Amino acid sequence: MKNQFTLYKVNEENHKPGHYKGIKRPGYVYSFLVEGEILAEIDGKNILVGPGQFVMVPPEKDIDVKYFHGCQGFDGRFTLEFLKDASYPVLRSDSLIQQSFWFEDAVFMGALFKRMYTAYEDRDRNFLQSALDLILGQIRPGGKVAAVSERFLQLVFEKDKIPLSVAEYAEMLSVTPNYLNKTVKNRTRRTAIDWIEIARMNIAKKLLKDPSISIAEVSAQAGLPDQSYFSRFFKKMTGQTPSEFRNGD
Repeated sequence: MKNQFTLYKVNEENHKPGHYKGIKRPGYVYSFLVEGEILAEIDGKNILVGPGQFVMVPPEKDIDVKYFHGCQGFDGRFTLEFLKDASYPVLRSDSLIQQSFWFEDAVFMGALFKRMYTAYEDRDRNFLQSALDLILGQIRPGGKVAAVSERFLQLVFEKDKIPLSVAEYAEMLSVTPNYLNKTVKNRTRRTAIDWIEIARMNIAKKLLKDPSISIAEVSAQAGLPDQSYFSRFFKKMTGQTPSEFRNGD
């Protein structure tokens, strides 16, 4: 059955930045979060997944988890061969599907996935097929996240780009800094500056692992050319100075 269907619990141990990176799955990859948030780059686009959200990625798409925090939920993979009915419209889409479930629906989905996890351990193929039928019947293709928030996250986590300020991103998106902060927070529950700081930390931690790169250069690449300020920022975020982090103290 594992060649056609898998289901795992989402947790900090299995889902760190870099999870899935470089692996193209032959089936549909899916995830449902009960708690926490995941930021992943999927086929070149940054997608934020939060509580009560179901995500399904078509086969052979690039997936790179960039940020993972406090998550509880489920994820896995299935192929068309596993399904009782492969005619659902959502399966004809070549784009990522992201759908939110609210209140009672989210509670129901969480309970359903818990039951599916037990069925997966028991190799109860019939129940799993019926549960997938139920889920796929509720998903509608074409749902899109807020354009400004999606584009902002795309810009902030663009590969090999130095993170900018909120004002600079707002100008690039033709909105005011206040509107950008409000829109991003409404969509993601974090402010624009929160995501910029996360991006800076991702870059800094990656570069600090290379001893040939000076801390001054790490500071510049993280978008904080003042090395003293960068050191204070890094310690505030991690509890360590850049040197301590690099030396494993």
